[in-house]
Amino acid sequence: MHTPDSRIWRSAPEQRAFEDARRRVRALRFFYMHAMVYVAVNALLIGFHLVGSPHRPWSGGPLMGWGIGLAIHGVMTWSRVGLLGRQWEERKIAQYMAQEQVRTLSTEKQLVEARMRLLQAQIEPHFLFNTLANVVSLIEPAPQKATLMLEHFIAYLRASLAASRATQGTVAQEAKLLRDYLALIRIRMGDRLHYSVDVDPELESMPLAPMLLQPVVENAIKHGLEPKIEGGRLLVRLEPRGPRMLATIEDDGMGFRPSAGAGVGLSNLRERLAVLYDGDAHVRIEERSPGTAVLIEIPLPRES
Repeated sequence: MHTPDSRIWRSAPEQRAFEDARRRVRALRFFYMHAMVYVAVNALLIGFHLVGSPHRPWSGGPLMGWGIGLAIHGVMTWSRVGLLGRQWEERKIAQYMAQEQVRTLSTEKQLVEARMRLLQAQIEPHFLFNTLANVVSLIEPAPQKATLMLEHFIAYLRASLAASRATQGTVAQEAKLLRDYLALIRIRMGDRLHYSVDVDPELESMPLAPMLLQPVVENAIKHGLEPKIEGGRLLVRLEPRGPRMLATIEDDGMGFRPSAGAGVGLSNLRERLAVLYDGDAHVRIEERSPGTAVLIEIPLPRES
């Protein structure tokens, strides 16, 4: 009975693996045959030497010289088979590439964090001046409102300063920062702004990059609710979704209209998430009727 050619039913990767394995087996077989011939021939030479001329150690020359050649053959064979062969080389290349990727990723994280701190330093003076101007305008007509605004402003500055110096925060800290920020905006916009910040109690102690959500909330106010004459409502909700956390920032304002400021803010957010969470965090924008929702999915830390 004719046996079909195995190459017909093997895939290309399987055929390459088969050919590689066959070359290794043949190399080993040739080495073993060489070793067997070495042992057999030198055994005969030693026997002739002991019988014929035991006082002349002529058999030591072939034994030593051929032995060196056999040892070199063995090193070459085993390096080809696996000890220092292609697989070992590929493993070392993969190891060095992984180390370089970790080093590059660490550098990128440092660059993104430095860029975010610089961005915060550029944004906060404008917010500072605007808020202080609002406080001054309220001192005489509404001193109690001016005092309340200053209290929230101090709390916001304290939280934002701590966040700008930290590399890691918690969900509870981010929520407090958002509440202080929105309380300030509420004093400025009055009844035109209604908001809520809802956090699942299970998530309050979870780690979260500082000031990750604040730029999104700021965009929602600036581009969605503030331009709207009657204002609107802003909802911030953080809830667990299996092994992930879903952060939703939703408003019923003017809707998503890409602009230079909003586009740069979202681009910075995506870049920061990609570096901080190794590409495992996602952002999507959904249009609502009316308004816009920004949904951010972040992996939760695995329990040890």
